[in-house]
Amino acid sequence: MWSLIAVVALLYALFDVNYFIRVAFTILHAMLVPAKIKVTDKHTIYGFCTTQDIDFLLNHMNNARYLRELDFCRFYWYARTRFWPLGNAKNLLQGECMVRYRRMLPIFRPYKVETKISWWDDKSIYFEHKFITLHDGFVRTVAYSRQRAIGTSLLTYVQRFPECRQRPEQPAVLKAWIEATEASSQMLRK
Repeated sequence: MWSLIAVVALLYALFDVNYFIRVAFTILHAMLVPAKIKVTDKHTIYGFCTTQDIDFLLNHMNNARYLRELDFCRFYWYARTRFWPLGNAKNLLQGECMVRYRRMLPIFRPYKVETKISWWDDKSIYFEHKFITLHDGFVRTVAYSRQRAIGTSLLTYVQRFPECRQRPEQPAVLKAWIEATEASSQMLRK
């Protein structure tokens, strides 16, 4: 009994065990839900801001927790859309993220995160994520994340899905972000 408690304590000391448990449950839940969603559909996950999510002011969600929630949103999206063949760690990786914090997400408040694919090119897919508090419907945070394809053409893969044969118009905010990222990359290459 004491050895089991020691092993669990050691695991919690060395790893973020709750993260790995939630990843497993998120993927399992998404795969057990019978209805497959389209790649272009918006999907929603729900959360609750707890004491483990707050920053040093003890009243709202820590900025790092937003990025962590985006992981769960993407895992859920991959599992629900069955985008898995390319969506493993060696082929498709988080490349970058842009976050706009509009208003704090208070402690002990339920929220939802709406995720949708906004655009794609031959190297990346881009997601838009909106954190919305349930009590007032206010969009607290908007984030864009870029998933980069490594060693393969993403454009060909995405077009296997019938709803993705035609790419949507690139949102202006996404275009400006991509241009800024490219300018930053050019500066770093010099």
